Amino acid sequence: MKYRKPRAINWVTFLLVGVAGLLAYLLIYLWPVYSVRARVKGILLDHVPAFYKANIMPADVSGPMMDDIRKNIGVELKKLGINDKAAKIFLRHNPKELELEVRFKAAAHFPWPDKTYEFNLAPKVVSDATRVDW
Repeated sequence: MKYRKPRAINWVTFLLVGVAGLLAYLLIYLWPVYSVRARVKGILLDHVPAFYKANIMPADVSGPMMDDIRKNIGVELKKLGINDKAAKIFLRHNPKELELEVRFKAAAHFPWPDKTYEFNLAPKVVSDATRVDW
């Protein structure tokens, strides 16, 4: 039995090039959304040590410290370009776990078909809160 050798350029080639082009298009225009989310998570990670210190302090000291952390996160979010009114900052803590979370919206504009899509993002950082005695 003889098989015909396929041509170098056929419909599979066009399909693969089209899929690669579509993925590149999506990656290019969704990258800013991913980048903003990663930067916000970095901001939250920077504040974990201060939040840990505030968690182990007595309640009368930890309250103002947590307010300062929330205010500092808000200032850094504003520098990043995230509107302070739209972003919600959550600081949750208990004796076993610390959690910092920011909820905000980010938009991605696609020139073709000239649409803007909004994404609800909620980067969260969770850390262990147990005290280590040396």
